[in-house]
Amino acid sequence: MKKRTFLIFGSFIFTKTLLGLTFHPFSTIREVTRRPVLLPVIFTPIVGLFILFILGRIGALLITFYGFNRQIISIALSSALISILFWQILLIYLLISFLIAFWRK
Repeated sequence: MKKRTFLIFGSFIFTKTLLGLTFHPFSTIREVTRRPVLLPVIFTPIVGLFILFILGRIGALLITFYGFNRQIISIALSSALISILFWQILLIYLLISFLIAFWRK
C-alpha cells in the first residue's frame, strides 16, 4: 500500500472512530476493545484539552489588548473544559468496564 493511500485510510478510520465515540460511545468502545490498535483514539479528548488551554492563552491576550468581555470568554472556555473532562471520564469508564468484562470471560 502506498504511503498516501495508507494515510487516507488511517485518517478515515481515526475520524470514523472519533465520530463513533462522540455519538455512540458504548458501541464504539466495544469495537475498540476488540481491536486494541484503535486504543489511542480514546484519549483524543486530552488533545482537545491542550487546544483548550492554548485558546485560553489567546483569550487572555484578547482581553488584554482589545478589552473583550471577560465573562463571555471564561464561560465558553469553562463549559468546554467541563464537557471535555466528563467526556474523557465517560470513555475511560466504559473502557475499563469492557476490559474487566473481557478479562473475566
